[in-house]
Formats: sequence, structure tokens, C-alpha cells
Amino acid sequence: MYLCNNCGKQFTRVCSLKRHLTESCSGNEGPTSKKFRLEKMSSASTINEGASTSRVNERPSTSNNAGVICNCCNKMISSNTQVSHWRTLQHRTNACVDFMPGVQLIQTAFKSRIASYRVHSEHRYSDYKIFFESIKNKVIHLLSEAIKIHKAVKVNMELFGRYILQTQEIVDNKSFNTTNKVIDSAADLNDVFYVFVDIMTTQMSEFQERDSGWALQYIMYVEVNVNKFSGFGGSSYIKLPYSIEKKTAVVNVHNQDQCCFLWAIISALHPVRETASDVSSYPHFSTLLDIEGMTFPVKLRDIPKFELRNNISINVYTLESNFENDKIVYRVVGPLYFSQKKLHIHINLLLITNECGNSHYCWIKNLSRLVSSQISNSQHKKYFCDGCLLYFGNQNLLFQHQQNDCNHLCTSTPSAEIKKNKYGAYVPGNILKFVNFEKQLEVPFVVYADFESVLKPIDTCEPNPQYSYTNRTFRHEPYSFAYIIKCSYNDSLSKFELYRGANAASVFVNKIENDLTRIYENYLKPIIPMEHLTREKEYDLNRAEACGICEKPFLEGEQRVKDHCHLTGKIRFHAHSTCNLNYKIPNFIPIIFHNMSGYDCHMFIKELFSDKKNADVIAQSKEKYISFTKYLHVDTYIDKKACLTKKFLKLRFIDSFKFMASSLQNLGENLRSDLFHETRKYFPDESQFRLMRQKGVFPYSFVDNLDKLNLKYLPSKEQFYDNLSETHIKDVDYERAQKVWNLFGCHTLGEYSDIYLKSDVLLLCDVFQNFRKICFENYKLDPTQYFTAPGLAWDAMLKLTNVELELLTDIDMVHLLKRGVRGGISQCSERKHIANNIFLPNYNADEPSSFIMYLDATNLYGHSMSQALPTGGFTWLTENEISTFDITQIPDDGPQGFILEVDVYYPQELHDMHSDLPFLVENMVPPNSKSKLKKLIPNLNDKINYVVHYKNLQQAIKNGLVLKKIHRVLKFNQSCWLKKYIDLNTKMRNGALNKFEKRFL
Repeated sequence: MYLCNNCGKQFTRVCSLKRHLTESCSGNEGPTSKKFRLEKMSSASTINEGASTSRVNERPSTSNNAGVICNCCNKMISSNTQVSHWRTLQHRTNACVDFMPGVQLIQTAFKSRIASYRVHSEHRYSDYKIFFESIKNKVIHLLSEAIKIHKAVKVNMELFGRYILQTQEIVDNKSFNTTNKVIDSAADLNDVFYVFVDIMTTQMSEFQERDSGWALQYIMYVEVNVNKFSGFGGSSYIKLPYSIEKKTAVVNVHNQDQCCFLWAIISALHPVRETASDVSSYPHFSTLLDIEGMTFPVKLRDIPKFELRNNISINVYTLESNFENDKIVYRVVGPLYFSQKKLHIHINLLLITNECGNSHYCWIKNLSRLVSSQISNSQHKKYFCDGCLLYFGNQNLLFQHQQNDCNHLCTSTPSAEIKKNKYGAYVPGNILKFVNFEKQLEVPFVVYADFESVLKPIDTCEPNPQYSYTNRTFRHEPYSFAYIIKCSYNDSLSKFELYRGANAASVFVNKIENDLTRIYENYLKPIIPMEHLTREKEYDLNRAEACGICEKPFLEGEQRVKDHCHLTGKIRFHAHSTCNLNYKIPNFIPIIFHNMSGYDCHMFIKELFSDKKNADVIAQSKEKYISFTKYLHVDTYIDKKACLTKKFLKLRFIDSFKFMASSLQNLGENLRSDLFHETRKYFPDESQFRLMRQKGVFPYSFVDNLDKLNLKYLPSKEQFYDNLSETHIKDVDYERAQKVWNLFGCHTLGEYSDIYLKSDVLLLCDVFQNFRKICFENYKLDPTQYFTAPGLAWDAMLKLTNVELELLTDIDMVHLLKRGVRGGISQCSERKHIANNIFLPNYNADEPSSFIMYLDATNLYGHSMSQALPTGGFTWLTENEISTFDITQIPDDGPQGFILEVDVYYPQELHDMHSDLPFLVENMVPPNSKSKLKKLIPNLNDKINYVVHYKNLQQAIKNGLVLKKIHRVLKFNQSCWLKKYIDLNTKMRNGALNKFEKRFL
């Protein structure tokens, strides 16, 4: 170790120490010191938003895209990507400085951020309960100090854990964050802390259930972000948007002071018919309202004080704007503030804002008229809930909703009104069925790609052993790439490209954009004329009785047309005219990487979007993407309005791992040899093919600089050691690497790298092309039209079952079903039991006899989904129908099903018998728990207002529980509509010819 005498930090290399002394040592007072230094501050000045020491790299005033130096990371950052860089885990780690024992201050440049802290435990824990107890006092102290200075702040927390995927030897950091929560001096910080803990631990549990295989190694730390909170406040006059003003539902007083809130209240208390916007039309607020101690403009957090002083209840809404059909459309949303108790004098206010960020309060004199058109075009009278802006057919339904189900959040539900869909058919807006017929089209061009990178070591100081830390060892710099463009209708148009050299990321972007632009110009843009049919083919085509796209029969008088492929000119079938118009070649080309989200996208994404043009991103987390799309300008045309318009081709980057969650090595091993079409084409020699049909090995950790690619020999087996997984390769793998080197006549390690990369890309192409083939054969859908396997499976289900599902339009039904959602139960289970019986060699006759039985259900989910499920016809039973309702007489798989809200008595004499697994598990806060988060707990308590499916209730009653009262019953039509899809997949899985097919069916 090498010690810095100035600051005490330790280094593993002398060169690292020298660079530290000249560039970043905090003890170096010379003019060459570049690293940001945080001087010793009091706790108050540390979190003061005005303290200059709490910021690094203040945003420069620049109008171009010039880069700026991030002093924390010692790297050049584009001014347009500063915010993204500041959010990365790498920057936040580099920006940490010690603040107090167990706490580091993260130097931040976000203008709204007061301070960010990284809170560590003294030890590494895998038990989150012990971890959070160890840091609780530190977090509460930080929040307390922030509130002392700023009165009220917005706080969120993010938990970081180290996880390992043991099946693939992958180690990764995962984070779980909360939303912002406003806290002030009245908040119980202990409760606030445990609310955050509950949210993060729940996310951890859900992650491990959702992403099976990830195991927590240890909890690293928690980051606490303290942000400014100013609240919403209304000030001087702002004009209403015309579309809102013309509804004459809002009174907007034209005040010149900062008291628009009070003028809005006065306009509601003393309404006038004319000159309602004139201040002189009303008495002055000071003569009627108690405003002692209030400050202006009034913020949302100040409203409770006003309500209490004036015996008035208030709700506050706002406007949301969207650009639709070439115009701005405003919708009322909220409530931003909802009164805890509705009083005799109740007033609804509208808070509007302008481009400058100023706000203004108005009085909503008719809420129904204001929001009616945004919810329904029906002219019937509507009874609106001012808590969620939903409407009901009568006052009684509204009252029941407000008493039981309103969540005080603006909510929208599907409408049953008849609407015209994209195929020209008029259908109810709340019917869900398969409509994505265009996804039956095979995408004509697909790109499969991969990168190789050199792993350059990162010199860092020795981490503090008292804190959890992430040890960054290498920086990945791409040096080569390969891709194959696969054409589905003419294989002669397929192309393979490989490059190794400088600026690999930039070259990749340029080459792929040039190739795909050429493909658009030569093949996608031209329309090949329709082929001429012989008399026999014409006759066969005219005999068709159903549309070749939607598969629905042609009705008398319906227009039918010949559908032909624009790429080949071949006539496919007869189709409805509207179906044919929407059955178009997709305006995107998929570019597929394996594990793109976790690795490859970081290689080239900056170069891909260096032109700062439009991009679509589907994010999975802060640093991972499900997909991203670049719009490539390929043409210009005159649109319907005689305007010159640019034509864009979408380059859609997707991750094959989202469809096939396994390593490329395992995927290749599951594929039959005769299915490696691309690998066979590029490696026709049988000896070469046998080596290339499986994933190769490469000494990634050894190649830490580009010079090593010039080595004229294959590194030794020891040099294939993987530093990340800390494993050596097997002897058989190294022998195969030697065979590849000799058989292909490699002269340098770079040439070996080219073969390794080429085989990887061809392997990915073969694997995914076979996956496409399986999906076409069984579902008649192309996976490259989708982003993930769940989206593909959802459409496949709708298409194969041909089901039409009715979506709920009654929000009370939605809330009832949400209350009936169940999941995995929380219980204390016996982890270990030792059997003792006469069949065992260590049987002890003096101990009680006991046995162990292991039970597991085969195809549990498949069986459940094959049962009768709701399809539609959702209605409430009337009180008369409920009074004669007999739950015991309903057949299991009858045409109608029921979900009930009931009271159930659990007889005392059943408690001992049912104690291991009681019926009717319940969402509740565990007894004696500090947490406020509900868990699904089996218990022997009586059930009040319990929501349950009729089959579960029948089972409970048969086993002795007593039904005391039925509050509500939701009736629906049901059938085993999903069974067809489940059975088909089960049958195909059982009949699969190889492991590859079996894995994906």
C-alpha cells in the first residue's frame, strides 16, 4: 500500500498515488488541486439551500453543446447530458464526502435539491430489519435538522442492495426508491421513517418474487434526498383558457393583489350574476373572513388553517393540458387539496398557472358543467364526486361511493360509449379484444448486433471498511462490433458487418444508419406492383369467405380488396378494405442485442443520440432501458396540407433477454444443430461449425488494453480467469479455444476476438430467428413487433381465445375488486422438522411419532387460469335480490359468478382445528408492529366488510364459518375462456421436439 501523507488515503499503485497528489488530494493546498473540496461546516450550513458549498459543477450558462468537466468523476460531460450524468450511481459515489459518522454528503448540482446523504451501517447486513434499525437515528437526525432550517421539505429515500444471480454468476446493484413525501415540523419523523422503510422493503420483496433467482448478498446503504418544498400558491390575476372560460362554470375575479384565494372565497360566499370578475362587485374579504396569521399568496399547506378559522371546507383542483388533434385540450385534475371533512359551507377552487410559474385561484361555481365533457358526451344528468371527479347516475350511488370507495384522486375509467376504432368499426370503448392485426406481419428486416470491449482498470483509493461500498474495477471501452441484417423475404439482401478499431461506437452508429437508410431507399420505399394472377388463382382467391387479416366472414355489401405484399408484389388473400389499409409494413427496424438493457446500450447510446434529435425511451429504471428508438430522417414528402414534411424511419433497439431470460450459452445449447442456419451459412466447414454452434470463451479480464489484441498467441488458461465471477474456465472450454485458434489460423488475439464476436452475433440471430418461427407457427405473431415477452403473450392470448372482455366503467366496482386482491401470505413457518417414526434408523420410541410430507401442486397457475373467469355483464344486485341470495346454491362453473362484501363469524370451536392455515386471509397491519404497512395474514378473527369470491366463501362455509351479513354483491358473466390458451401452450410444451421449444411454450 502507498499512503498519502496529506490526507491519509491509501493506494494500491504508486502511479495512483502520484496522480492523486497532483490532481485530487484534499490536503494539497497548491494551485494545481482540481478536486472539489468541502470545508468543515456546521450541520445547519450543510443543508442550507443558499450555501454555495452544497453544489458542484453549477450549470454553466451556455447556448451550445460544449462539454464541461465533472470534477468528481474527472471526465468530460456534454452539457446536454449533465443531468443524466448527475443521476448515475458512479457520479453519486464519486461525489461523496464524509459528513458525520456513518453519513456521507453527496455533492449535488440539482437546483431543487437541498442536500443528498448516503447513510451507512457500521456492518454489512442482509437482514433489512437490523439494517434499518441501525441507521434510524441517523436518518431522523438529518430530517430534523432540515426541518429546523426550511420548515417544510420534500424527502425521498432510495435503498441500494448487492444482489447475485447465482445461476448465471452475475452480481449487480439494485435500488428501490420511494416517492417524495412532504414533511414539516408537525410530522412524526419516526412514523415517516417507517413509512419509507415499508415502501422500500415491499419493493425488495416484490423484486425477488418477480425476478426469480436474484438473491440479496447484503444491503449497501440508503440515500436520503432532501428537496425544496414551496407548495402551490396563488397570487395575482391570470386569464382562464378560452375553452374553460366559455363553459361559464368558473368565476375568475380580476384582482391586482396577492389575495386571489380570498377573492375566490368571497365570490363563492356572495355570488353575483353580472360583473362577476370585478373586485368591486364583492365586499372586501377583511370584513368577512378571519385571516389572522396568514401569509400571501396562500399555499396549499396553509388551507387547513384557514378552514379551521372560518368553518369552511375547501377542495382545490387544477388544469392539465395536452396537445390533441392540432390543438391544446385542457382537463380538470386533482384534487390538489381535499378537505378532511365536508362542512355546511363547502367551496371548490381551481388553481391555474401560467408560463412564468405564477398561480391564481378561481371559484368553481358548477363542477358538473366544468368536467362533464371530459368524461362523457351523454346529456343525462350526472352526479359528480368532488373527490375523484367520477360521476354516477343518481344521488344514492354517489353517496355510497363517497362513503366506501372514493380515494380522493382524479380517476378515469373506460367509457361504454360507442367509438370508431382504427379499422373503421364502431365499438364500445370498454371492450378489450385483439385488434393488433398488423403485428401478424413479419418484420422484413431485423438487425442482430453485439459489441466487444476492453476492460481498462480503474485506479481508486482503498475504500473505508466501515462503510458498505461498490468496488469499481474496470471501465468498458468498445473496440469492436458486429451485426447481421436479416431479411425475411429475400435472404440475398441479408448482410453481415464486423469492425474492429478506433471509435467503435461512432463507427457502429454511422454504419448502421447508412445501411438502414439504403434499405429504406431501395426496398421499403418502393411499392412493387401487384402480380398478375392466373384464372385458376383468381378463382381460388374469390372463393374466400373470410378476411385474411381479421379472419371474420365477409358480410353482404362489405367491400373486399386484394391484399398484396408491397415488397414482393405477391397477392396474399382477400381482406376487408379497412383491414387492408391498416395492414402496413412497420415503420421501424428492430435492432436486437442480448442483455442490451444491462450492458450493450451503454456502449453506444451517447453516440447514437449525439445529434440531439427526437428519441423514444421506455425506461425500466434510472439506468436501464426496456427499449429506445431513434428517428432516422430518410425522406421528404408533401403532406395533405401541401407542407414539406420529413419522413423518419424508426431504429427500435430491443433486448432479446426480455423475451428469453437466459444466457446466450444456454440458449444455444438448447437449439438443435439443424436449426443453426446462419451459423452454418457463414461456417460451412463441419469442423468449424461444430466449434461455432456454441458460445465461445474470451479472456475479458486479461485484455485491459488494446495492445494485447496484437498478441500473437492465445493467452494461457490462467489468463482466462474472470475477475467479476472470480472463476477459471473449464479445461474443456480452453481446449475448444485452442482448437478455434488453430483451425481458423488466428495470427493475433484480435483475430480470435473477431471470430468470437462473429459467432456470438450469428448465434443470437439463429436463436431469435427460431423463436420468431415458433411464435409464427403457434400464434401467428412476430415477436420483433413487441418490446417484451409479456406484451407478446398478452396479444397471443387475446388472439387465440378470440375473447371480448368488458372493462369496468363503475369505479366502485374497481375499488371493490382491488380490496379483494390477494397475494402471498405472511406467516411464521417452521423452518426445520426432524421426523421420528418406526421407518427411520434413528427412531426414538420415547419421543412422539411424527412424519414429514412434502406437497406441491403441478401447474398451479395454469389450473387456476383454466377456471371460470369474468367476461362482462358486471352489475350490482339490488337489496331485494341480496335478501334472497343463497351462496350455497351457486354452481362452481355456472354462467354467472359473484364477488361479495360480507361479514363472517369465525366460531371459537374451530380455532384449534384451523390454526395452521385459517380461511379468509386478511390484509392487515401485523399486531405489535411498528410498521403501518398491511400484510396478507391468515387469522382467526371475525371478518367485517370482507371482499371475497363466491367459491372461497362457499369453501369457508362448508368448513364451519358462519355468514352473518351480505353488504354488496357484484354479479358477472363468466366462462373458462382462458383455458383454450393454457391448454394449447401445455400441449405444445409436452410435444416440443427440443429443449429450446419447450422453454418458450
